[in-house]
Order: sequence, then structure tokens, then C-alpha cells
Amino acid sequence: MKYDEHTKQWVSPYWHPAVTTDAVVFGFDGVGLNVLLIQRGLEPYKNMWALPGGFMRPEDESAAACAYRELREETDVDDIYMEEMQTFSQRTRDPRERVITIAFFALVVKNKYHVKGGDDASNAKWFPVKELPELAFDHKEIIELALERLRQRIHFEPIGFHLLDKEFTMPQLHNIYIAILDPPEDDTKLRDRRNFPKKMLKLGYIKETGKKVTGNPHRSPKLYTFDEEAYQRAKKIGMRLEF
Repeated sequence: MKYDEHTKQWVSPYWHPAVTTDAVVFGFDGVGLNVLLIQRGLEPYKNMWALPGGFMRPEDESAAACAYRELREETDVDDIYMEEMQTFSQRTRDPRERVITIAFFALVVKNKYHVKGGDDASNAKWFPVKELPELAFDHKEIIELALERLRQRIHFEPIGFHLLDKEFTMPQLHNIYIAILDPPEDDTKLRDRRNFPKKMLKLGYIKETGKKVTGNPHRSPKLYTFDEEAYQRAKKIGMRLEF
């Protein structure tokens, strides 16, 4: 590196690739798992669907800042928690130049967000994970990896609670596990609605609220909530949910 006295900047003799971020935002609609996509308004892959994302700018403080900015500009979605997932650096992943992307993923309650296309995205829309359109770049691979991460972590971490209101029913929680793990129709262990509540309560960090869904008190399902302190205790002993 050399310091240029004229420009007052450090100058590198080395080649630098471009850096982007992409966000895999999963939304639960009560039954199935969806992913948020944007329709590209520019080449390459104009009019094709892709993950929200874009190039880092000099003013972006971090990759995370870039991911949040692009998500907000392209979909109008803001104020969500995103987690860095993995870097994708295959040489041919972008036809324009060598582009390295840092992928993030998030879990949200789908109906809490009204999405709309903005900036260089002509449209923004939720798609069921089982009905994705043809995707630009390597975004299909990125989504598949994000799904695999979810399927691994849901056995160890209460990630499903990011997709629920503070109070929820057991059928609602069960639907999340089915949506993420996607078991075969003949999987009697995971799809068994009678034994699912027993397994979840055995974990120790789901507790009854003493309330029921509004309606007939004798037939309405009970409401439960997540106990963060109990989860931290269960985490220390490495508790795992088995089906």
C-alpha cells in the first residue's frame, strides 16, 4: 500500500473484487414458509426474480449495514433481525465482474410486512419456498443453504418463535416445524399432532399463559409463550428436540 499525498488516500497495487450482500428473508403465513424476492429492474437478468441485495457503498459501515439498506430500498422492509450466514465467491457467479456476496438470513411473521418494490427493483413479492420462480445469479443455491441451516438449527434453537406472535397455540407452532422440516406425508413422528405438545413442553421453555384463543372456552386451544430464561438453562445442558 502507498499513500498518495495528492489525493490523501491509500492506493493499493492489488486488484479488488466487488462486494455485495443478499438477504434471505423467510416469512411464515400460518401454514407455509415463504421467501421474499424482488424482480430485477436492470440488467443482468432484468425482469428475473432474485434476493434483495446489492453492491456495498463507501458509506456503508459494514456488510450488515449494506444488507439492511438494500432490503429497505428494494422491498420497504425494515426493523428486522438478520444474521450473517455465509460468503459466496464462485468466480462465475456474476456475469459483470468478480463479485463476492455476503448472505444474510432472517425469520419474520409474514403478515406484519407490506412489501413493495423500490430503487432498482421493479417489484417485491413473497413466494412459497416450494414454488420459487427461476432465480438470477446463484440465488437458488443461497436459498437452499439457508433452508438447510434452518432445518439444522430448529432442533437446537427456538428459531420458530421468530415466526409467531408472543402468544401462540400448539397447532401454530407445529405448523412451523412442518413447514421448515418438510417431512414426508407418512412421517408419523413429526406429523403427530397429539404427541407434539408433549415433546415441546418437555423442553421446559414453553409455558402455558392460562389463556385460550377467544371463543368457546371449552373448545378453543390454549395459548402458550416462550420462556427465555428457561431456554438459557436448557441451552447449557445441550437439550435437543428429537422427532
